[in-house]
Amino acid sequence: MSLIMVAIISIEDEDKYLEYQNKVLPMFEELGIEVLAVDDSPKPIEGEARNQRIVVLRFADEEGFYGWYESEAYKAIKPIRLKASHGEVHLLQELNLRF
Repeated sequence: MSLIMVAIISIEDEDKYLEYQNKVLPMFEELGIEVLAVDDSPKPIEGEARNQRIVVLRFADEEGFYGWYESEAYKAIKPIRLKASHGEVHLLQELNLRF
């Protein structure tokens, strides 16, 4: 079952975040991680606008997510993101309905 990652990010240093982005996007392509959405101005339907970037990625499974997230390659660039932004990262099962 696919795993969806949703990140809600407040970017504090745009130049540094761009440096991170330019390093992480090729990793996604190389590993087959699907970028479903990136939006700096999500349109609120209910609630208030957050003025934060929302990123939605699809991984083949939980193993695929942790294989990337805990990899030495990602650990090398993760500090750039942490210095340039703060936010939340959530993992969702793609389909998790119980009746």
